[in-house]
Amino acid sequence: MPLEARNVAFGYTPARPVLRDVSAVFRPGRITAILGPNGSGKTTLLRLLLNLRTPTSGRITLAGRAVADLTRHERAAHLAYIPQSSSVAFPFSVRQVVLTGRYAAPQSPDHRRAADEALDLLDLRDLADEPFGLLSAGQQQRVTVARALAQLDSRAGPGLGSRALLADEPVSAMDPRHALHTFSILRERARAGIIIAAVLHDLPTALACADDAVLLSDAGTVLTAGPAQEVLNPDNLERLFGVRFEALRGPSGRAAALIPLEASTLNSDGSRRP
Repeated sequence: MPLEARNVAFGYTPARPVLRDVSAVFRPGRITAILGPNGSGKTTLLRLLLNLRTPTSGRITLAGRAVADLTRHERAAHLAYIPQSSSVAFPFSVRQVVLTGRYAAPQSPDHRRAADEALDLLDLRDLADEPFGLLSAGQQQRVTVARALAQLDSRAGPGLGSRALLADEPVSAMDPRHALHTFSILRERARAGIIIAAVLHDLPTALACADDAVLLSDAGTVLTAGPAQEVLNPDNLERLFGVRFEALRGPSGRAAALIPLEASTLNSDGSRRP
């Protein structure tokens, strides 16, 4: 069962709406990339999906249930968040930060197992006892990914039947090896049925890793959505970013890269700028 936004609108102030009539479906087993220019509402959409903000209109549902109606424990058990960056108020170790992801699970020895398995997956076991605040930005991102994996551990118990991991630029500070490794882990979790939605700016990563894509315009509307290989094309990206693109295709015919060429005169609605 999907995580779904239906006709969602939101603004931090009444006079300045950020999202307008946004509808998007995030399906189990698939990685969905959310792309758009700065200020288009990508992070805001994640916060609405997590119920960290309340839509001014519209509805967010997970497996058919309104996310706003879930208890805090239910949300923590079924919705995990990887922010762009994290900070902690106390000198927690890496393992302690990962263990915070187990808040919603019943007290059991599984806490330590889930945390250690996540640390191993992200190549962090040798840093488990190090203070989180002393790590590099890329290492801290790997810790937050590990925390989300421990949070959505498949043996956490019964629930809604759907779990979702929402990520905001989850590999932006990682080196290429760890970024690729992290997305391979997210792919494995998608195959296990977890909903994966990630805000991305890096087009090669979106092309290589995403099954689907949602493009948010600078007006806070959905420009288009669908399979990533269809949606991420030069015409759509020119309308989205105001830059002309050329698609480079591999031997299979799939787009392998999208190269920005020059500033465009197109608006996101397809009209020409004066």
